[in-house]
Amino acid sequence: METITIGILTGATIVVIGVGIWLKRKYNELVWNLEKVNKITGNLDAVLKNKFDLIPSLIDVVKGYVKHESSTFTEVTRLRSQWGEAKNPADKIKSANQLESALSKLLVVQERYPQLKANRSFQNIMKSINYAEGKVLKERMYYNEVVRRYNIRTKLFPINIVAKLFGFKEREYFSIEKEK
Repeated sequence: METITIGILTGATIVVIGVGIWLKRKYNELVWNLEKVNKITGNLDAVLKNKFDLIPSLIDVVKGYVKHESSTFTEVTRLRSQWGEAKNPADKIKSANQLESALSKLLVVQERYPQLKANRSFQNIMKSINYAEGKVLKERMYYNEVVRRYNIRTKLFPINIVAKLFGFKEREYFSIEKEK
């Protein structure tokens, strides 16, 4: 009778250890994926900061040609500050989308002012902005792919149980908002 009890305890112990090992592996896998999302979030922030740091120079050049567009300048400046103060990825994404929209309105101004388009400083800033925009698009696509993989991991059974148990939450995609 003792050998049967020891055998049952050993079998139960093996199952508990096996579940513990599986749980640890899946937890570590989720941590690894989340850290990858956090890393690319930092990369995307750096690229966006580079682009958004060009805004004051752009505004200075455009202001000299377009005096009556001050509300657009104010809005772009306000949104740039808001983006810089955003504390979490969701707020950063929302602010960046709003700033991108306001910036596109500012750039439309150039079409009405041929002298502005011909200005060498304006041309240089626009080259820098276009270069930065290419980097932003590349990082945004990579960010969304990494987030997609992470989000799938948090939803797949049985890993979703581990995700819920330890508080892993879905992350937001960085998509361009459509103007309303």
